[in-house]
Amino acid sequence: MDSLEGIAREIEALDRYAVRLREQINAAQRELARVTRKKQQLVAELSRLKKARKVTAV
Repeated sequence: MDSLEGIAREIEALDRYAVRLREQINAAQRELARVTRKKQQLVAELSRLKKARKVTAV
């Protein structure tokens, strides 16, 4: 039975590790979404400022 208990403990440990990895992946996906939104905002602002500069330069 020792072998079976060892395997069972290893399975439980791997399950806990998988849960932690899923949580880290979810957090990373949320952070990626946040960074992507911020980048899009900055790209839009840069485009707007470039257009405004062209208008005032003319």
